[in-house]
Amino acid sequence: MSGSSSPFFEVNIPVPFGSIAGKWYGSKDVRPILLIHGLSDNCGTFDRLIPLLPSHGSYLAIDLPGHGQSSRIPNGMMYHVADLAQVILWIMKAYKWSKVSLLGHSMGALASFCFVGMFPGKVDLFIALDALQLCHFEQILDQQANFISRSMQADEDYVNNVPTNKYTYEQLIDKIHHLPSCTIPKDLCHHILRRNIRKSTLLPESYCFQYDNRTKYPNILGWSTEASALTAKRIKFPVLIIKATDSIPYGDDEEFMRIVNSIKDNNVPIKLVNMTGGHYIHLIDADRVATEIGKFLNDIGYFEKSVKSKI
Repeated sequence: MSGSSSPFFEVNIPVPFGSIAGKWYGSKDVRPILLIHGLSDNCGTFDRLIPLLPSHGSYLAIDLPGHGQSSRIPNGMMYHVADLAQVILWIMKAYKWSKVSLLGHSMGALASFCFVGMFPGKVDLFIALDALQLCHFEQILDQQANFISRSMQADEDYVNNVPTNKYTYEQLIDKIHHLPSCTIPKDLCHHILRRNIRKSTLLPESYCFQYDNRTKYPNILGWSTEASALTAKRIKFPVLIIKATDSIPYGDDEEFMRIVNSIKDNNVPIKLVNMTGGHYIHLIDADRVATEIGKFLNDIGYFEKSVKSKI
């Protein structure tokens, strides 16, 4: 498969609290597929995938608020997955898009799913990588109580300039290599690290994470199984779901299949691919994932129907 021949360029999209940073691959005159990363990641997670996607496409991978090179949300607030729908709206407004094509990994897929439920008429494509519906479980209230407390403490530490932990680059590689969700080969860890760390101004050859620590403790209340079911019924556009077989569980499997089957009942193109691999399969096995995405986009005639806009 031929990859994108155009180099990416950095973008900074104004939002009320600062800016959303990202990398744009391909023509600036074609509305891109918007790629949204997972929790504590950044747009670098798509570094290996995007160049393998069809070269006649355009792709915009962003850093979510508080991640990578994007601005953190105001002090005293808490990150909420469903609130990320607003980020998509800000980007659409900045570029004057009437429709958006979404590709999300992990939390990025969950946020995209929320957006689909709220604004189904604004979406013409949804690709979900190893996540779909938000999780619901009996311990959610206790977990949320813990997240609220830890988010508040992280915010206070930032306001009070509490020193952050310093690491050597090799220690950072080890931390990314041994993520709870997946083991990433060491030679690929730099894709995640590059935009998430900064060099220490005090200790030579030391680094610290620069993302907002509050992002690790998101607010996960306020999205029900009923909302997920209704979202599935609202989908009237093509959907591709790639699910890693060796990943951590994301939501109840029975609920997941109910949503998939409900989308099928809408008589829209939908494809579910169970692919051998872990949670970062799009980074580790980018060739396989890109092949599936490229085939799906070609099968549905996406590029023939995609909207062109002067940006």
